[in-house]
Amino acid sequence: MVKKMTFLAGIGVGYLIGSQAGREKIKALWNDPKVQDTVNHGTEWAKQKAPGIQEKASSVAKDAASSAKEAASGAKDSVTGTSGGGSGSSSSNGGGASSVAGTSNPADRSHTSGGGSSMDPARPQPDGK
Repeated sequence: MVKKMTFLAGIGVGYLIGSQAGREKIKALWNDPKVQDTVNHGTEWAKQKAPGIQEKASSVAKDAASSAKEAASGAKDSVTGTSGGGSGSSSSNGGGASSVAGTSNPADRSHTSGGGSSMDPARPQPDGK
Protein backbone atom coordinates (compact mmCIF):
# COMPACT_ATOMS: atom_id res chain seq x y z
CA MET A 1 0.00 0.00 0.00
CA VAL A 2 2.87 2.38 0.82
CA LYS A 3 4.52 1.63 -2.51
CA LYS A 4 1.30 2.39 -4.35
CA MET A 5 0.88 5.72 -2.52
CA THR A 6 4.50 6.64 -3.23
CA PHE A 7 4.01 5.80 -6.89
CA LEU A 8 0.86 7.93 -7.10
CA ALA A 9 2.59 10.83 -5.34
CA GLY A 10 5.44 10.54 -7.85
CA ILE A 11 2.97 10.72 -10.72
CA GLY A 12 1.41 13.84 -9.19
CA VAL A 13 4.77 15.55 -8.72
CA GLY A 14 5.81 14.56 -12.23
CA TYR A 15 2.63 16.10 -13.63
CA LEU A 16 3.11 19.34 -11.70
CA ILE A 17 6.74 19.70 -12.73
CA GLY A 18 6.58 18.25 -16.22
CA SER A 19 3.49 19.70 -17.81
CA GLN A 20 2.77 23.31 -18.68
CA ALA A 21 -0.60 23.14 -16.92
CA GLY A 22 1.12 21.83 -13.80
CA ARG A 23 3.70 24.61 -13.84
CA GLU A 24 0.89 27.15 -14.22
CA LYS A 25 -0.83 25.67 -11.15
CA ILE A 26 2.41 25.94 -9.16
CA LYS A 27 2.81 29.59 -10.20
CA ALA A 28 -0.78 30.34 -9.22
CA LEU A 29 -0.26 28.62 -5.86
CA TRP A 30 3.00 30.49 -5.30
CA ASN A 31 1.28 33.84 -5.91
CA ASP A 32 -1.40 33.05 -3.31
CA PRO A 33 -1.17 35.54 -0.38
CA LYS A 34 -1.49 32.76 2.22
CA VAL A 35 1.51 30.96 0.74
CA GLN A 36 3.54 34.16 0.65
CA ASP A 37 2.66 34.88 4.31
CA THR A 38 3.87 31.40 5.26
CA VAL A 39 7.07 31.85 3.26
CA ASN A 40 7.74 35.23 4.88
CA HIS A 41 7.05 33.81 8.34
CA GLY A 42 9.50 30.96 7.71
CA THR A 43 12.13 33.33 6.36
CA GLU A 44 11.87 35.59 9.41
CA TRP A 45 12.06 32.60 11.77
CA ALA A 46 15.19 31.35 9.99
CA LYS A 47 16.82 34.79 10.20
CA GLN A 48 16.13 34.91 13.96
CA LYS A 49 17.46 31.39 14.60
CA ALA A 50 20.49 31.50 12.29
CA PRO A 51 22.99 33.12 14.72
CA GLY A 52 22.23 30.61 17.49
CA ILE A 53 22.39 27.67 15.12
CA GLN A 54 25.68 28.96 13.69
CA GLU A 55 27.21 29.14 17.19
CA LYS A 56 26.03 25.62 18.02
CA ALA A 57 27.35 24.26 14.74
CA SER A 58 30.72 25.93 15.31
CA SER A 59 31.07 24.50 18.81
CA VAL A 60 30.04 21.01 17.68
CA ALA A 61 32.52 21.18 14.78
CA LYS A 62 35.34 22.24 17.13
CA ASP A 63 34.49 19.42 19.55
CA ALA A 64 34.43 16.91 16.69
CA ALA A 65 37.77 18.16 15.38
CA SER A 66 39.43 17.84 18.77
CA SER A 67 37.95 14.36 19.27
CA ALA A 68 39.20 13.29 15.85
CA LYS A 69 42.64 14.70 16.58
CA GLU A 70 42.79 12.79 19.90
CA ALA A 71 41.61 9.58 18.23
CA ALA A 72 44.19 9.94 15.46
CA SER A 73 46.92 10.54 18.00
CA GLY A 74 45.80 7.50 20.00
CA ALA A 75 45.73 5.36 16.87
CA LYS A 76 49.19 6.56 15.88
CA ASP A 77 50.50 5.76 19.35
CA SER A 78 48.99 2.27 19.31
CA VAL A 79 50.48 1.53 15.89
CA THR A 80 53.95 2.83 16.71
CA GLY A 81 53.87 1.40 20.23
CA THR A 82 54.60 4.71 21.94
CA SER A 83 51.63 4.64 24.25
CA GLY A 84 53.92 4.47 27.28
CA GLY A 85 52.58 1.17 28.59
CA GLY A 86 56.04 -0.21 29.32
CA SER A 87 54.80 -3.80 29.55
CA GLY A 88 56.57 -4.87 26.37
CA SER A 89 53.32 -5.84 24.67
CA SER A 90 52.36 -3.90 21.57
CA SER A 91 48.69 -4.85 21.83
CA SER A 92 46.36 -3.19 24.28
CA ASN A 93 43.20 -5.11 23.49
CA GLY A 94 44.35 -8.45 24.89
CA GLY A 95 43.47 -10.46 21.81
CA GLY A 96 46.70 -9.89 19.97
CA ALA A 97 44.93 -8.21 17.04
CA SER A 98 45.44 -4.58 16.25
CA SER A 99 42.46 -2.24 16.41
CA VAL A 100 43.66 -0.33 13.35
CA ALA A 101 42.43 -1.60 9.98
CA GLY A 102 45.12 -2.99 7.77
CA THR A 103 47.59 -3.76 10.56
CA SER A 104 46.16 -7.06 11.76
CA ASN A 105 46.77 -10.57 10.48
CA PRO A 106 46.80 -10.55 6.64
CA ALA A 107 44.50 -13.57 6.64
CA ASP A 108 41.87 -11.52 8.48
CA ARG A 109 39.71 -9.94 5.77
CA SER A 110 37.65 -7.75 8.10
CA HIS A 111 39.26 -4.54 6.88
CA THR A 112 38.88 -2.76 3.58
CA SER A 113 42.48 -1.80 2.95
CA GLY A 114 44.65 -4.44 1.45
CA GLY A 115 45.83 -5.85 -1.80
CA GLY A 116 47.53 -3.73 -4.36
CA SER A 117 44.48 -2.07 -5.89
CA SER A 118 42.78 1.11 -4.82
CA MET A 119 39.01 1.27 -4.49
CA ASP A 120 37.79 3.45 -7.32
CA PRO A 121 34.00 3.42 -7.74
CA ALA A 122 34.25 4.71 -11.29
CA ARG A 123 35.76 1.49 -12.60
CA PRO A 124 34.87 -2.16 -12.03
CA GLN A 125 36.62 -3.81 -9.10
CA PRO A 126 38.52 -7.12 -9.35
CA ASP A 127 36.69 -10.30 -8.37
CA GLY A 128 39.26 -11.06 -5.69
CA LYS A 129 40.53 -14.23 -7.39
